[in-house]
Amino acid sequence: MNIYVVQPGDTVYSIANKFNLPIEKIIHDNNISPDYGIVTGQIIILAYPKQIYKVQPGDTWKSIAAANGITIIQLLQNNPSLADRDYLTIGEELIISYDRKERAIEVNAYCFSFIDDTILIKTLPYLTYITIANYRVNAYAKIEAPDDVYIIQSAKAYGVAPVIMISTSSELGRGSFGIMHKILNSEELQNELINNILYILRERECYGVNFGFIHIIPEDLQSYVNFIIRTTEILRSEGFHVHVTLSPNTFLYNADGNPDNPYYFQIGQVADLSILLSYSWASADINSYEQTTIPFLKGYIEYALTQIPPEKISLGYTRIAYDWELPYVENESPVTALANYQALALANQIGIDLGFDAYHVTPYFRYYTDGIEHFVWLKDARSLDAILDLIDEYNLSGISIWTTMDFTPQLWVTTNSQYNISKILNVTSSLLS
Repeated sequence: MNIYVVQPGDTVYSIANKFNLPIEKIIHDNNISPDYGIVTGQIIILAYPKQIYKVQPGDTWKSIAAANGITIIQLLQNNPSLADRDYLTIGEELIISYDRKERAIEVNAYCFSFIDDTILIKTLPYLTYITIANYRVNAYAKIEAPDDVYIIQSAKAYGVAPVIMISTSSELGRGSFGIMHKILNSEELQNELINNILYILRERECYGVNFGFIHIIPEDLQSYVNFIIRTTEILRSEGFHVHVTLSPNTFLYNADGNPDNPYYFQIGQVADLSILLSYSWASADINSYEQTTIPFLKGYIEYALTQIPPEKISLGYTRIAYDWELPYVENESPVTALANYQALALANQIGIDLGFDAYHVTPYFRYYTDGIEHFVWLKDARSLDAILDLIDEYNLSGISIWTTMDFTPQLWVTTNSQYNISKILNVTSSLLS
């Protein structure tokens, strides 16, 4: 896979001709709008198939997969447009394989229960785990469980392990320090919470739980880690797995040194997977957003590796863009959270070029409206590719994506064209096996 930066005067047609790729593939892989609008500085990924198959009369998904020695899941990974239809067109070209690296990685993605069904089905082929994020704990240790039966059943059909994430946070990242303080200082409430977790895991037949609590005061951190250790022992006795999302702010990670921080080691010894993820969606602070960038993550990984085995670490990738008003004043300046494609659409609408911060490995642009300067910071394939390079460099288990509520072809083509994606469950759908 190659990454191309759009230059002045480029069009989708000229890029397709220059790199000898079908224009339809470039449009699809990069989610380019129907008017083919692109802006200078925008990234175009160029993914060259290793093997292509031309559909013949009588072909089916199963017959094509079998004849070419791949699974139907792999066929869907390489051709996500198939998920939108139940037919094949004679003569159409399907991608059988890419020239991938030898190693496989685990891919975890967070979603909420209201994910669109079409987006879910297109995304599942690329996942090892799907973590459903809106299981909210209240002050009585009850869990407000969403209606996610379809997500769980669909995940298992595609060989994806469904995981419930419990926290006090809403979909906007607003949580309660008070609730967690109350629970962590009451053995009765902790027992109630453990019983409620077990009930949901048994009833919904999930793979496991992700402890995603971020609203914890420093004085309660050891109690929280002790709770995780005790709960893990109970859950594991019934065959469930435990993931822990490690937010640097919550767990007092300090880029300048962590000599008195025992929490990462303690969690790393018991959890099946430790996810290094900054919850930047919950905070519009520029400094918090920097925690999603490559320099910060590199230091975070290097510290985590002194406490946790690399095969138990998943590196977070936060897919959120922000539009800040300048001059920026913490907790005062207006800010808008955007999906990356919305940020690109804004730049295209304004007609402004994208810049690139090579140190942070993030694109950006500035614009003015009503005399007010705006600064937009987003992510693209360069950001993702740098994340994947870190996973390779430190031999981590894989990547965790916050979130997958929209289907972004560039994300999945970048990952799928370079890596085999691990599946830890058997596919249960007769249509896919």
